[in-house]
Amino acid sequence: MSTITIHLKDKEEETLMENLLKRMKINFEKNEDEFELTDEMKRVIDERKAKNHKEFTPARDFLKKIKKNHGI
Repeated sequence: MSTITIHLKDKEEETLMENLLKRMKINFEKNEDEFELTDEMKRVIDERKAKNHKEFTPARDFLKKIKKNHGI
């Protein structure tokens, strides 16, 4: 049996491809184990690592601030 690997750029593209393969009655399986960080994700992680941990805001406080600022 042959294997074809398709790298999709986002969830929308993944859904489109799944629907297409189903309509064409082509069996497929998704490999959920492969995951790569995008350049933006890597940048955000690097920024967080570089921050002074003494300036850390606990999650609950951060969520309260978001709720207050955005009226959620």
